[in-house]
Amino acid sequence: MAQTKSKIREVDKKAVRLLCTSFNDSLLSGKDYKTALVKMIESQRQFIPELRSVDPASVLASNNAQMIILLPPDIRKLVIKLITHLLTKHINPLLDPADIFLMEVFVDKQILELKEWT
Repeated sequence: MAQTKSKIREVDKKAVRLLCTSFNDSLLSGKDYKTALVKMIESQRQFIPELRSVDPASVLASNNAQMIILLPPDIRKLVIKLITHLLTKHINPLLDPADIFLMEVFVDKQILELKEWT
């Protein structure tokens, strides 16, 4: 079976690193995860041009109903999915399912472990 070439670009990894670092910094400074997600998107617009048109509130609103009943491990998974969604919808829509899976694993490694969430 022919191996398909990954469509993950270095700029995609850099964007994920920026988003995750911003999210982690907000959490460590005592923000709740929803505030940290909004700050993450807002603070990275200047560095990630594809996010300039993204409205953080609407991105979170689509997930808000689910967030109310989740346990912390589920919230962390949701944050990973949300960052991956930003990547696949706005930054690099050409990623195939295998690349998306790899990027979720990459995001998981960049996001603080649950025990470090304040």
